[in-house]
Amino acid sequence: MLFGQPRKKEDYYLQKAIQGEREGFEYLVATYRNLAYTLALKICGNSENAEEVVQDAFMKAFSGLAHFRNAAKFSTWLYKIVYYTALTKKRNQRNDTQELNENSGATAYISDEKKEFNNLVVADRQKYINLALNQLGEEERIVITLHYLGEKSISEISEILDLGKSAVKMKLLRARKKLEKALKDLLNDELKDIL
Repeated sequence: MLFGQPRKKEDYYLQKAIQGEREGFEYLVATYRNLAYTLALKICGNSENAEEVVQDAFMKAFSGLAHFRNAAKFSTWLYKIVYYTALTKKRNQRNDTQELNENSGATAYISDEKKEFNNLVVADRQKYINLALNQLGEEERIVITLHYLGEKSISEISEILDLGKSAVKMKLLRARKKLEKALKDLLNDELKDIL
């Protein structure tokens, strides 16, 4: 098997998927579904539509595997499909007003108090990051999500969004500044409420 480098591993499973083998499809879904969902969620704004978008995007990608150009990474190609599928979904569903509660599961009982505290800190951070991200424009949220959560390069984001590299760099710079300001404002307001 080809497991030396991540790209070779991806190519191995991609080839399996092209041949119609379940193992290939399962690997691709397991590897890329989380960021695909996050990206779709940032565009659609609710989990139900995001899940539909991800499912549709994987179906489109899998049905088009025979035409996939191996010059690009599969993930870049898939996220581009997710992006446009989500934009189409959003256009068709303008009346979406539901908010997503990403932390909707009840926290299981954990005997280790330090772990519970750490979970609260992480959840609190995530809450403020999501609130701040929601203050950004749609493309800014997407650029931040792809770059930081998806660890995509400027070139890959440029390809996914069909934007020039300089436009992506500028959007990323502006988004960072807006995100920083939004976080400062949110945290400052929180401190005022506590005091």
